[in-house]
Amino acid sequence: MREYRNKLILGGLFGLAVLVGLLLYTDVRDAGAHLRAFPVVLILPVLMLTLFNYVLRWVKWHTYLHIIGVENISRTDSAALWVSGFVLALSPGKVAEVLKAAVLRGMTGTPIARSAPIVVAERVTDGLAMLVLGAIGFGGMLMQSAQHNEVLAQYVPAYIAVLVLLLGGITVLQIRPLFRWILRQIENWPLVSRVSKPLAELYESSYELFRPGPLMFAVGLGVVSWAGECLGFFLILQGLGLEPSWLLLWQAMFMLAAATIVGAVSGLPGGLGAAEFTIAGMLQLLVLGEQDAGFAGTATLLIRLFTLWFGVVLGLVTAFAFRHRLFPGQAAAWQPALPDPPGAGEVRP
Repeated sequence: MREYRNKLILGGLFGLAVLVGLLLYTDVRDAGAHLRAFPVVLILPVLMLTLFNYVLRWVKWHTYLHIIGVENISRTDSAALWVSGFVLALSPGKVAEVLKAAVLRGMTGTPIARSAPIVVAERVTDGLAMLVLGAIGFGGMLMQSAQHNEVLAQYVPAYIAVLVLLLGGITVLQIRPLFRWILRQIENWPLVSRVSKPLAELYESSYELFRPGPLMFAVGLGVVSWAGECLGFFLILQGLGLEPSWLLLWQAMFMLAAATIVGAVSGLPGGLGAAEFTIAGMLQLLVLGEQDAGFAGTATLLIRLFTLWFGVVLGLVTAFAFRHRLFPGQAAAWQPALPDPPGAGEVRP
């Protein structure tokens, strides 16, 4: 636990460093001018679109729990656990998200080996959903304007590589006889024999989560949910002064999808740095004509504030508010020390 805590602290410090870097890239005065011009009335719609994304992604999480056989958890507890996990996104590669499986075991008794694959399934299906949105944005941009065709073509190889990697891994995972044969071969190996049963449970859970039906449902839900954040980014760009148009919508969708994938592939805490500078760079390259770093940096700061950092704060508040449900075995430790009632230590005749 202490190891994960330290990683989260490092992630927070790294986020602060990225913020400073963006401000230097932007010029604090330019960022201030753009922020003052941003309509306050747009903050609520953008946050509501982020919450729309969160609600649909929680539906996917709760559905996954049912797929692996977790029935003894209420929707409230399920939502509290999932939202609290936003804090764990600050760990490198989001590895700390496996703690959700540990907390779920304390709440329901579900073995970690059975629920841990949900974390992987969430990341993979989110990635596939972003690839779909990126393709939609890419196609929309090509239809609206041929100005940046050569620039856009440079993203195609990376796009295909990530898509092939994800779909290839899922396809191999569905070859059940192969994995069962591998598990039989290694079950008597030193050290492996002790975890052969959890490994088998880990695979069976992964197999169920990535079957075609659940996979298509999760990716489809992800496309709709993440489209909410893409629309929020579009509103931010409009609020900062860009003329609303279909082209701007496709650009916002493509840029946010690409930046999210780059951030995930980078393995950095919350994609920090990789996602921010991808968004800022693509804004200047595709929208601003390599001008106005102040605009690009401010737009990047706002979209990350209203998505990543909004989620982190929401996760912290939820974890504190539902601490007794999330950590039932440690409930006594959260109670403040109260003085003994009068006469509690007296010996009566």
